[in-house]
Amino acid sequence: MNSESLDGWRCAPASVSSSILLSFVVGSISPWAACGDPAAGGLDATAARRDSAGIEIVTDGSSGWDASEAWRVELDLQVGEVDGPLAFGRINWVAPGPDGGMLVLDGQSHHVHVFAADGSRLASFGGEGDGPGEFRRPAAVTLLEDGRLVVAQGFPPVLHWLTADGAYEAATRLPGARDMDGTRTVGTFALWQLTSSGQAFAQVQVIDPGAEDGEMPVLLLALSDDPGGDPDTIAEWTWRAPVGDEPIRLFEPVPTWMPRADGTVLVAPGEPYEIREYDPAVGLVRVVRRDVPPPPVTETLRALAVSDVRAGMESGGAPDRWIEDMLARARSERDLPSVLQVWVSDPDGRAWVGVHDPDLSESDQDAGLAALVNAWDVFERDGRYLGRIPVPHGFRLRVVTADMMYGMWEDELEVPFARRYRIVRPPGSAR
Repeated sequence: MNSESLDGWRCAPASVSSSILLSFVVGSISPWAACGDPAAGGLDATAARRDSAGIEIVTDGSSGWDASEAWRVELDLQVGEVDGPLAFGRINWVAPGPDGGMLVLDGQSHHVHVFAADGSRLASFGGEGDGPGEFRRPAAVTLLEDGRLVVAQGFPPVLHWLTADGAYEAATRLPGARDMDGTRTVGTFALWQLTSSGQAFAQVQVIDPGAEDGEMPVLLLALSDDPGGDPDTIAEWTWRAPVGDEPIRLFEPVPTWMPRADGTVLVAPGEPYEIREYDPAVGLVRVVRRDVPPPPVTETLRALAVSDVRAGMESGGAPDRWIEDMLARARSERDLPSVLQVWVSDPDGRAWVGVHDPDLSESDQDAGLAALVNAWDVFERDGRYLGRIPVPHGFRLRVVTADMMYGMWEDELEVPFARRYRIVRPPGSAR
């Protein structure tokens, strides 16, 4: 894999040894932050060109489809109830299930629930624990092409491989260790994504308490098919931890990423509006850009962010005095990141970019920070912009296919439901 460097982003050619260090987060506080503006120079009007390194640069300033061509979503299935046998505690993930059904991962009960296409529950399995078929803090569930299921656990980082009926098969664990010089601590956290073929990717963070400037690397890894093999580093960026009395930053751009079924990976730095496509065997191959101004941070959003950070610290057991001190020194960005999430639809491989559109906001207060992503920009595989799809208020996307969106939604009482929306396209629109 060749090397590429662009203002702090690096596609590294070396494999990561078994001493890769993983990180630990408290509550809902994300430690990953962008390392600055990775754009090299200003945007131009060229639709597509190649730079001196052979990387394709695609820019699109169009507004996308018109009203007659615009895609929309309509509710196709909802499961859950306020009180009863189908009530969920905390929905962490919603995904396609067998035979047109749906999978729902309840992070509170540590169970995976399998629903038929009509919403009837077929089976449940799992439970909290360390034994075969049990999970701790499960984050996601994936149905593979061969019918097997994989439950991803972020802390400690484990992939649980299960049969189609939920029986335990095997577990994949990311290694964690201390450096030879003892300056880096053992970590125990990963963000996982799997393709439908079973290719696994993980985001991990190296913790170095001795870093005087607070800068610590974050690695995006592709796991080897060989259980004993070392993972490959696809991309690397830097998280800068607050040093001394430095304030925490609210709405700091955070890189997000998602693999395609073919093993290529999309990475978005958050700011500017940019999507980077990596081929693990080659490196960076394409950059897609849109010249879109970031939306401003409102006072309501600032208040919601503080509340969200407080809840995360409290759930992680942080002392009240420490929480109040941290929040008193918190500083907010003036603007939201242009890109809040990047997603990929399977099997067509289109890029879905989660954004906040102020013109679509109903009431940020009603749905909390879940209302930040209220629309998705859709791109063809070659980087051409198709258009923007508003999503129902408070809906949080977890999986998107060529025709469906899966995710969670809460009612006014904060009762969680799993939902599936059908993507409706007018006749003659892009498919």
